Amino acid sequence: MFASFMALASTLEILTSIYLISSETNTLQENPDAVLAPRSSYQTVWEMFAEQSESERDSFLQDVFPSGFLWGTSTGAFNIEGAWAEDGKGESIWDQFGHEGHVHLNQTADVACDSYYKTSYDIYLLRGLHPQLYKFSVSWSRILPAGTKKTINSKGVDYYNRLIDNLLDSDIEPMVTLFHWDLPQALQALGGWQNESIIDAFVSYADFCFSTFGDRVNYAGYGTGQHPPGITEPGAASYKVGVAHTILKAHAKVWHLYNDKYRSQQLGKVGLVLNSDWAEPKTPSSSEDVRAAERYLQFMLGWFAHPIFVNGDYPDVLKAQIQEEEKSLERCWTCLCWYWVDSSAKRSSPMLREYRQALNTCKVSV
Repeated sequence: MFASFMALASTLEILTSIYLISSETNTLQENPDAVLAPRSSYQTVWEMFAEQSESERDSFLQDVFPSGFLWGTSTGAFNIEGAWAEDGKGESIWDQFGHEGHVHLNQTADVACDSYYKTSYDIYLLRGLHPQLYKFSVSWSRILPAGTKKTINSKGVDYYNRLIDNLLDSDIEPMVTLFHWDLPQALQALGGWQNESIIDAFVSYADFCFSTFGDRVNYAGYGTGQHPPGITEPGAASYKVGVAHTILKAHAKVWHLYNDKYRSQQLGKVGLVLNSDWAEPKTPSSSEDVRAAERYLQFMLGWFAHPIFVNGDYPDVLKAQIQEEEKSLERCWTCLCWYWVDSSAKRSSPMLREYRQALNTCKVSV
């Protein structure tokens, strides 16, 4: 099954760190008009375990994983493959990002772990860990150098076929991530995730992967992330809103593609892989800190999880925050006279129009 920001084995993979959030230091300032859930995520989790005895809590250390739980390890194509421009591979945004000197000490992944040329040896090492599964990502630009099926790189396809077959021969379940942030640079040149045409490009790419590798892969996903292409202009906030919305719509279309076209034959599982930190209030008895922690979680995880797993819409607190920022920006830009229209008309800006468009069309069909 494929993971291109899709979920791990039909479950949600959440990588966590823990933060203590104080309302005094939280950079996401509270909008008093925002509508929050009656109970915060922190309170809900705490109340699940607050009444447990010491022995019940200790039982967590043993016999808690379900029988179908799979132990494994994971990598990303850009992190390990190397061979960044060999055998017909196209450039990715990460390749360009590194070559332009944006990475610490001007490092690149041109060689990385050289796994492209060391597949057999890497699997030999992997067998020594005795994993049940191995999650790896497919480099979109290695198999489709220009991002579309107009040009298919057969050597790149052969590489992933060998990897999958060698894993199965070693009794290791392959789990495939279809997209791990390394967008083909050719698609970024057209606007990347800001351009909604990328939705169809991603669906076409996923369709190719499902049809090519899906007979041997039971788990697939795709992820959400940031870093390249490094958008920094004043519209960066609306950039994030629009990009996130496009990613969610792409996820929905790919999920339906697999469900309608491949699931009955391949019996695989696909989903969105989300990364999130866990936040707790610095002072649990402080309602302000509790709300600040909840706000943090909604911006970190709810932004993507809420539309998919709750009601197809973004969290109320996120929408309220963006609307408040819109008002602040509108006031600021009016004072600085960045954007003037006829004096009889209301002042506006391209950025604000993008915000409004995203907010007014935020329902995601899944």
